[in-house]
Amino acid sequence: MLGFVILLFLAGVCLLRPLSCVSVEADVCPIEINPPSLVVRYGDPVTVNCTVSTDHLGMGWVAPQKSVNRQTGVQSVLWTVEHLTTWDITPQCFANIAGRPQCSKQVSVTVYATPDNVSMNFVNHTGPLEEGRHYQLLCNVQNVAPVQNFRMKWYKGKDIVKITHFYGKFKTPLNVSSTLLITPSGADDGAQYRCEAELDLGPEGPQPPPAVQSEPLRVTVYYAPHLSGSPSEVIEVNKGDEVTLNCTARGNPPPVYTWSTSLSQKNLENQSVIISSTLLSGNYTCTASNQIGTMRKLFTIQHKPGSQATFWIVIGVGVTVAAVLIIGYIIRRYKQNKFQNFWRVQQADCRLQ
Repeated sequence: MLGFVILLFLAGVCLLRPLSCVSVEADVCPIEINPPSLVVRYGDPVTVNCTVSTDHLGMGWVAPQKSVNRQTGVQSVLWTVEHLTTWDITPQCFANIAGRPQCSKQVSVTVYATPDNVSMNFVNHTGPLEEGRHYQLLCNVQNVAPVQNFRMKWYKGKDIVKITHFYGKFKTPLNVSSTLLITPSGADDGAQYRCEAELDLGPEGPQPPPAVQSEPLRVTVYYAPHLSGSPSEVIEVNKGDEVTLNCTARGNPPPVYTWSTSLSQKNLENQSVIISSTLLSGNYTCTASNQIGTMRKLFTIQHKPGSQATFWIVIGVGVTVAAVLIIGYIIRRYKQNKFQNFWRVQQADCRLQ
């Protein structure tokens, strides 16, 4: 009678809290999978071990590729595939245990494939680029899987300029593409762009993550002439001194130079630098141009005032000093000779007396 009352009490508790009355033993599947998940390259070998920690009536593997029939008298069974060629695969190890439903555990398998090819090109454009215009680079990736683990990196030189992530739950290989918008400047002339297809498969995947790069694409940028210095320059020199007018500009295609002045100056050659000692005082304009644009620089030559007068004053002073020294020397020699003659006469008179 007491046992019946206790049974009714337990039944009431189970009705109120059914989850607490589920048998823990019934929910426990004594199967251990090693490794419980893995990342495999398509076509590579794979091996997973299944172990049952209690007595059983038979165990085995169910899989789309290389299933293992029920085996008895063993505590572990290997699932081995020499070349894994099934993209969507979830192997399952099972065990039949007396008095219980069949228990089983699955293995999480990620099958991946690096791209067959990664290529890059401009969209609707060939030839050199022009500074300030917009262009699109297109990167095509063929046969990559799984796409949800794929990301594309864009490089300019060694710097990453963009990363594109892809989303979905596709397990078979796909062709994907990504674009990069660029607006080049003159500083980008000769720069190299490339795209890289990378599979980030997590800590269980290969490290570093497998990646395939496109061939680098070197760009030629046409840009208008640029001067590093000021657009105007004042040069103050003595008349007759050598003067250098440097109009060198950086541009692509290389600039063509022309010089102009309102003075009656001759022999102004069309080159980037003029070196001359015969340039007149005044303004000189240099024009550097190519098919993209034009740049001008103004040079103003100023002769220092009084430079010629100073020169002749110095010459005059020098001549005067030299003349004074010569005259002084002559007078001195004259006096010395006169004194010597007087002394000789006096000595001669003394001898006669």
